[in-house]
Amino acid sequence: MKVDAGVNCFTGWHEMAQCSLPCDPVRKNLRNGRRRSARVSALSKDWGTSGCKQTVLIADIGGTNCRFELWRIDSSGEKNHQELYHRIFPTKAFETFPDALEAVSQEEVFQTNTPSAAAFACAGPVASNKCEMTNLDWTIDGDYLSATHGIRMAVLNDFEANGYGVTALDEEHLVVLNDVLSTEKGPKAVLGPGTGLGEAQLFWDEIQGGYKVWPSEGSHSGFAPRGWKQRALQAYVEREEGNCEVEYVACGSGLERIYRFLQSDEGCNRPTVDLTTCQEAPAITKAALDGSDPLAVEAVDLFLAIIGAEAGYLGLRALATGGVYLCGGITPRLISKIQDHRSLLAAFLHKESRFHKLLKTFPLYAVTHERTGLLGTREYAIRLLGQPSLIKAT
Repeated sequence: MKVDAGVNCFTGWHEMAQCSLPCDPVRKNLRNGRRRSARVSALSKDWGTSGCKQTVLIADIGGTNCRFELWRIDSSGEKNHQELYHRIFPTKAFETFPDALEAVSQEEVFQTNTPSAAAFACAGPVASNKCEMTNLDWTIDGDYLSATHGIRMAVLNDFEANGYGVTALDEEHLVVLNDVLSTEKGPKAVLGPGTGLGEAQLFWDEIQGGYKVWPSEGSHSGFAPRGWKQRALQAYVEREEGNCEVEYVACGSGLERIYRFLQSDEGCNRPTVDLTTCQEAPAITKAALDGSDPLAVEAVDLFLAIIGAEAGYLGLRALATGGVYLCGGITPRLISKIQDHRSLLAAFLHKESRFHKLLKTFPLYAVTHERTGLLGTREYAIRLLGQPSLIKAT
């Protein structure tokens, strides 16, 4: 059951924010202090005293939109979880994340299904259960929110959430690329080309009885080219950006960069190809899939070879006998090209490498689930249900 009700924004300090005060530092600090005091008062409801033991709240918070979902969790082990609420808000509609959270808490379905745990996936670095958003003037402070509402609230990096998501995927959302048996409780590696390139490693935690995700900034390490064309691409990117990290050639803008690199070739080398067109990633993908642009086909093949190589490197770093998973928004769109095994899988297995035999032992999967991050956020929130609240509101 999905519920789509209107937003009933609360009043109080939000109205106070509309007053016009001179913006000198003293008055600004006074105003912020009043706001904070009013916010604490407005958000002081202790959900822990009335929360439904099997209900969790999750959110995916980006620079433009904030997606909230409320789930009733099936504790039988059958995973027949029920979605009670799903709503996307533009982040510009709220000054702070607590404002958005309070608006959601006023919904009727929330009032009758108050959660006992919450997890939020954020597009930004997370430290000490707190995220300062990269492209948004929001701070998501899990400890503050836990103290306010009396339930456990966790803040995750958005790709960390993808890592937890792969542990909850059904087989129907996995395309097997390297078909070998996975090792039970073996390490896993996850990478995802999309707007950027995310990377993470998963290791089994005996105490928790599940995988622990370790986020990474590995996508910002140096690109390791293979062959003359990739070395030329590296030089091209270095002239453009000053250096060439993996993400520069392994995400949406990276695909566009590869296409521009191929366009820079001498016309005499490609007499039958139009080198004057300028393409964005969705158009390049479409043209590669329908075969209407030979340059787009070449760009996507080169792009997938780079992704495959990076998947192999990540698998070696983690000794990923539990599997390497390709997530991200681009993966489902290019699944037919990924499955042809010419570019990505060949680069992953790297027959020329002395570690080819080891790479062959790592399962490789393409993930077609387009909301793996939210799936992982829900998975993490479910784990919190079995934990005592960190802090109780007083």
